[in-house]
Amino acid sequence: MAKIVCTACGYVGEPTIATKGSFGVELVLWLCFIVPGLIYSIWRLSSRHDACPSCGQTALIPAGSPMASKFLRENLPEQVALAVDAPPPPSKTSHAAGRALGRLMGRAFK
Repeated sequence: MAKIVCTACGYVGEPTIATKGSFGVELVLWLCFIVPGLIYSIWRLSSRHDACPSCGQTALIPAGSPMASKFLRENLPEQVALAVDAPPPPSKTSHAAGRALGRLMGRAFK
């Protein structure tokens, strides 16, 4: 999973999956009536979303985005270094593939 920044509380880290509704209500509906239980279960499963594990809000942005950098610089300057990781350097294989593709394109457009 990717890191997120919560704009409500400033949490930086992995999000949690939150599901709307109540398991107790779902269980009672399944025990009493099959059709309402099925409808409620489908609604609960389709309403899953990422949430902040600290405050439960859904106002999340990816930690590597420019908006996250701006938010952290303005509100939490001590966490700027923690949230923004430098991208890893390209691998030797991708570097060689890029070089070979460049040579091929250079020959094609000569």
